[in-house]
Amino acid sequence: MPFHTRIVKADQNRPDPEAVHSGAEVILAGGTVIFPTETVYGLGANGLDQEACLKIFTAKSRPADNPLILHISSLEMLDDIAVLPDSRLRESLMRFWPGPLTVLLEKSDAVPAAVSAGQPTVAVRMPDNRLALELISASGVPIAAPSANLSTRPSITDSQDAILEMSGRVDLIYDSGKTSFGLESTILDLTTSPPRLLRAGSTTVESLQEVFGSIEISDAARGTVESNVAITPGMKYRHYAPEKPFFLMHSVEDFRALVNLDLCHLGILAIGADELCRSDQCLRLGSMTDLRQVGHNLFSAFRQLDLGDYNMAVIHPFPENGYGLAIMNRIRKATGHRTVTVKEVLELAGNSNQSA
Repeated sequence: MPFHTRIVKADQNRPDPEAVHSGAEVILAGGTVIFPTETVYGLGANGLDQEACLKIFTAKSRPADNPLILHISSLEMLDDIAVLPDSRLRESLMRFWPGPLTVLLEKSDAVPAAVSAGQPTVAVRMPDNRLALELISASGVPIAAPSANLSTRPSITDSQDAILEMSGRVDLIYDSGKTSFGLESTILDLTTSPPRLLRAGSTTVESLQEVFGSIEISDAARGTVESNVAITPGMKYRHYAPEKPFFLMHSVEDFRALVNLDLCHLGILAIGADELCRSDQCLRLGSMTDLRQVGHNLFSAFRQLDLGDYNMAVIHPFPENGYGLAIMNRIRKATGHRTVTVKEVLELAGNSNQSA
């Protein structure tokens, strides 16, 4: 049965106490709330309530073996849900918190099975968003929250997309505009030595290495493989995917060659950096010299593909250092690891036009 979803206007940076209270009431009553973080919108519920957390899976049509992230507003909350392997870890974490870093830790008995998907670990982060922090604090409990989109779809970075896609599925949605980063948090496994990167995100590996030293970068973090077991979000299943066919070009050179053709006639949308998209046939993400801006625009571009009059889309590869590692992770997952040449794109476009 569809929910009656309440839409609450709230300023992310200076939230009205009444708006915060409205969301906290829903959380404490076992309901679901879509709220902004600095990365993407999250779909939250009381992280210590098994039945409330199960509502997240229903709302998103999310597989039950895909864990959730617990969002906290203080280190005191962390003590209730996780075991720190080293007392000095607190100082290291506060170098990044509040901020877009999620850490995997040994869980406490207080963490429901739905949150950890039956694993002995729990993923935790402290978001750098005042509305999110005040909502968690007012609720008095960690808030379990994956991204606020339907499962496999691109993450939501604008409240208007949340309202369009999730109304009728949750109890409350904060109408708070766009998020600041646009890519999800980085996930770092602190149960191993050296720490292991499980998902590339808005905190770069280079900045983590300055604090944690050597870091192992898993193939799952690069987006080159799917894990058999999802110990954290973003590891096992296809994610971030538009509904229309979407392909990664084999090389930047192939992308350059393709955008010189009449893509509109072929029904192809080219998505890329400003330097490679000098025609009106391209959807520009931002400059190659500012990959953070590229990442900020990535998911909205995926959604524009589905809304536009296109048969398919292509995107070029990005350098896999700094923020580019997270961008390529999202692209590989969104395209289903499908890499194509110019010849293959034209063949696919021809078949698509014949089908239409």
